[in-house]
Amino acid sequence: MQNEGFFEEGVVFGVTLALSIIVILLLRRFWPWSRGLDRGDGLRKLQSEPVLRVGGIAIFAVFAVSCVAAGSPDIAQDPLRISWPFFLLGATMFLLGLLDDLFGLPAVVRLLVQIVVGIGAYLCDMRIDLLTNPFGAGEIETGGFGLILTVIWFVSIPNLINLVDGMDGLAGGIALFLCITLATLGAFAGHEEMLLLNVGLVGGIVGFLVFNLPPARIYMGDGGAYLLGFAIAGSSMQTSNKGSILGALLVVIIVLGFPILDTALAMVRRVLTGLPLMRPDALHLHHRLMTLGFSKRNILFVLYGIFAGLSLLGLSVFLSAGYSLPIVGMVATLAVIQALRFLGLPHNLKQVRKVFGDLIEARKDVRYAYAMSLVLEHDLERVASAAEFWRNFRRFIERLDLVPVVGGVENVDESRQVIALRLDPQTLWIIHCPRPADNSRRWERVARCFFSAIMGARGAWKARLPADLGFVESTSESDMQDLEMRVINSGGEEFVI
Repeated sequence: MQNEGFFEEGVVFGVTLALSIIVILLLRRFWPWSRGLDRGDGLRKLQSEPVLRVGGIAIFAVFAVSCVAAGSPDIAQDPLRISWPFFLLGATMFLLGLLDDLFGLPAVVRLLVQIVVGIGAYLCDMRIDLLTNPFGAGEIETGGFGLILTVIWFVSIPNLINLVDGMDGLAGGIALFLCITLATLGAFAGHEEMLLLNVGLVGGIVGFLVFNLPPARIYMGDGGAYLLGFAIAGSSMQTSNKGSILGALLVVIIVLGFPILDTALAMVRRVLTGLPLMRPDALHLHHRLMTLGFSKRNILFVLYGIFAGLSLLGLSVFLSAGYSLPIVGMVATLAVIQALRFLGLPHNLKQVRKVFGDLIEARKDVRYAYAMSLVLEHDLERVASAAEFWRNFRRFIERLDLVPVVGGVENVDESRQVIALRLDPQTLWIIHCPRPADNSRRWERVARCFFSAIMGARGAWKARLPADLGFVESTSESDMQDLEMRVINSGGEEFVI
């Protein structure tokens, strides 16, 4: 490497750090429109005040400066490596996400544009066409299949970054560790353009996280997530030795192990219950950590530790030329099993079979409940009053034999099961339902389908939820815990969502 103490990298880091902070301050001070503000929905977005979600503009400014630095002929042997096509494709991904943040774009449109960007990357020589064998000598030519692999790569990485952007500081944190890892790869492999690009992005992300750590004062939005995902996907291919590209790809995949696992669990859960694949919910892994009593900051630090560990595992695979991959796979498998056990998720074959059976058994009722919940969400804009909405709500849940508990859980017949759903730290929804066989969570899954309609009604009328429908609200945590214990002692179940 032609570096003197990494002076250029230090300058790039300082410039992008300052640029990110300055742009965000300007956005928060002068953003003139109501579009681009993210308001809480009571389900996944719990902020009490609207938060600006166009932080991707600051990340784009950082990306532009990083591309200029990495493409300078004074500090790179191949000045075209980070070139105008790379920048323009990244700008396209950013604009796609920004338009979605401001106006909302159909999922099909977003996917089509991402596929076009993937094809463009392939045509601009950012492609997966030659891979080294990580377990020995020889190379693998992908041939025509290389186009498909390249498109999948450039579509999946931005969407994975976007999917984990459900908690303050989470998407920015995983992007930070990915960029640090790729910068390290660039330093070890002598790819200065890869090093400079990612050092610049690291500076910008650090500046962004100053405002994005809990409680967040700005979000990166889809624009920032798509751009960072593209930059990570593209820079992992910035190597003069195409055959070594598999090592960089493996590193990215290993570091993305957490969002890949989280996304896979969400997809399986939705497919088995018959819910739309893209339906948002509050059952991601970081939401489950919240239910265990962790604060947002503590959850974030735990996840940052996981990302750091995954980064080190990925680097070990690259630096050992793939020889440590079996060890990394074993460590990762054991870590996943322990994490699932800690979160109360199925972690052995017997439990997995039982959960799958429960999900399939509940599928018909879950789909029916979800359809009724959609009707109720449309009713929020059509009914004349809150009283009319809650009358419709009562009729719908009674069709599923879900009956609100009023007057104490002790009065519920023993043939019925009482369940208490924690809607938020101050609210319980207590209902009774047919007692399921084998202690399955069938009716809890059915009742949870109405969660978005319930929270939408609370937001629409800014009023307490009706007690005659089983809702209990209290600011005293001890009162809530006492009530939950009464439910459990009565033979019921308490679930947190």
